[in-house]
Amino acid sequence: MAQVKGVPILGLIKFLKRDPQHILTKVVDALPPETKKYLDEHIIQTAWYPYHLYTGLLRALDKVAGKGDLSYCIEQGRLGAQHDLSTIFRIFLTFSGPKLWQTRAMSVWSSYFDTGQAVITVPSKNEALFTITDFPDIDMAHVKSVQGWNEQFLVICKYLNVKSEIKKCQCYGDPLTELSFTFESK
Repeated sequence: MAQVKGVPILGLIKFLKRDPQHILTKVVDALPPETKKYLDEHIIQTAWYPYHLYTGLLRALDKVAGKGDLSYCIEQGRLGAQHDLSTIFRIFLTFSGPKLWQTRAMSVWSSYFDTGQAVITVPSKNEALFTITDFPDIDMAHVKSVQGWNEQFLVICKYLNVKSEIKKCQCYGDPLTELSFTFESK
């Protein structure tokens, strides 16, 4: 069973607490009981938790703040990147661009998830592929959050006309999950 570090869980909780409409209570109410029980405890940044806790929070957030179609997970990913890139990953902006993004993807991934591998390839100057392998139980809410985070990373790095698409996903039985990003240089 896949596990996730407390860091992204706490990031989602902080995101919910910043909401002016105080949706944290509504999101917690929308969680399944097996996920709610973890929130009664103190979440520790460096501890490992069941993956369903993270994806349960994403899905509940999408249900409460979005339309329940997982599109809000993309927006949450964008907002998460905006926060992360102004705090813990600020160094990414010092050396911005797909090449640094490419070299750091796996180390960032493995510091948050104990399952899967993430690799970024840059086949052309205006395209990047974010590939996740060995994560057969990946949840589409998580994939869409990753999609939004990486879109926003490129926008913050001043790339123009950033577009993304989920080409393949292990949650649909594909052998890997592949997100395609296209963009124009500044």
